[in-house]
Amino acid sequence: MNLLDQFVLVNTQVTRLQAELTQVVSANQAFQAKVELKLTPRPMPEPATTGQYQVEARLNVRGLSEQQASAENPAEEAPLFQVELVLQAAYQQFRGEAVTFETFSQHHGSLTRQLFPIIHHQLQPIFKQFGLDKLRLPHDLAQHAEPSAADGAPQPRLH
Repeated sequence: MNLLDQFVLVNTQVTRLQAELTQVVSANQAFQAKVELKLTPRPMPEPATTGQYQVEARLNVRGLSEQQASAENPAEEAPLFQVELVLQAAYQQFRGEAVTFETFSQHHGSLTRQLFPIIHHQLQPIFKQFGLDKLRLPHDLAQHAEPSAADGAPQPRLH
């Protein structure tokens, strides 16, 4: 089930933004970024109208030098930069039979396609201020999904 067929994004609010540049990154310095996105569905606080739910989107970006990225255990070294953004997104159902919170929770991953570009837009000015103009997050995670497992079940890269 694609929730975007039945739900509309009502609003978003950044509730946490933490960014740290631990080393100056020169314009010609090569680096890699590890991006993790986690979506967590939440019921709306009371009083909520029927068909309204929230999703917390938590994005972590960790930048590593090429040497760190090729090391066996890159987690042991301090990254070049770290960014964490937490965004609350409110959705309202606009068509179809009423969707329960349980169903919304089972299919909330389909909202990634809409939320990831919004998060990207929020972070681009921060990347620019850090001098990380070369850093570009993918606009459409669906195009970057990992191949399916041998049993044919999809193996999502993020959720």
